[in-house]
Amino acid sequence: MELSKKRERELSRLSDDAGDLWQKQRDLLARASEVLRDAGRHAGDIGRDELYPKAKSSLQHAVAPALEKVRRHKPQPEPESKMGAGAFALMAIGAATVAVVGYAIWSTLRADEDLWVEADDA
Repeated sequence: MELSKKRERELSRLSDDAGDLWQKQRDLLARASEVLRDAGRHAGDIGRDELYPKAKSSLQHAVAPALEKVRRHKPQPEPESKMGAGAFALMAIGAATVAVVGYAIWSTLRADEDLWVEADDA
């Protein structure tokens, strides 16, 4: 089936536009992965430098005396786990940070509905 020159130009332009859009989306996803990687690194830094020392201090000053009283009344075997409550708090904060960044990326990518060109049926 032969196409008119006008239709060929339109299809060529549409093909070029689709290629440009594809490249922009690949660039956007590459940038989003960089942002997500940086966010994870920053979350780890904040947790290690600020949250973990505060959680450890809180545990030593508030929870440790109460646990000591309980241990005096009821002896318990030593826990085998090396991770404390601060580590679990840091993991929860890191997971929440990753979820927030992921949601921001998802909401950015789903807002591209206006970029699609609908075919004219007429």
